[in-house]
Amino acid sequence: MADGTPRVLRISFEFHIDRALKKNIQYGRIDRALEAITQRVLGMAETVFPWASKVTVRKQWLYNWTDETETHTLPSTGENTPA
Repeated sequence: MADGTPRVLRISFEFHIDRALKKNIQYGRIDRALEAITQRVLGMAETVFPWASKVTVRKQWLYNWTDETETHTLPSTGENTPA
């Protein structure tokens, strides 16, 4: 790698909501959840990535041309399971 070449580690999370779940999830609640996740990541960034000089927080919709994805099923809870 040449000197001065930018290096970026991107970590993504996708949270899936079961199509059968009819709960109305307001955008404000999603925005608060994203803010909570962001604050926790920023709170530990200095410790877990001491070599990083900045963190970019990106919220976006994507149309992926290629995708290497792992999906992990979370345990059932009263909030994520259709009645």
